[in-house]
Amino acid sequence: MLAGNVFEDDTKVVVRLEIPGMQKDNFTVEVQNGALIVSGEKRFEREQTEGRYRTFQCAYGAFQRRVPLPAPVVADSATAAYRNGILRVE
Repeated sequence: MLAGNVFEDDTKVVVRLEIPGMQKDNFTVEVQNGALIVSGEKRFEREQTEGRYRTFQCAYGAFQRRVPLPAPVVADSATAAYRNGILRVE
């Protein structure tokens, strides 16, 4: 589950989601049926040395997060930015 916040005022809805360890080309953002949908895949990068993992807590694989929007939006007017592991859609 991607952690996030939804903010709304009189002129905009802002969704911020934490998506650490990825490039912006590895996920998609779209609006469907009154919700923001973010999906993608976080790939596992194997260490180049011999050995074995003692702790394995990071999540890998395909994901999808559906965030219900509190108000109708104009998807064509939306802007998105991804920096330092945070996706911000306004």
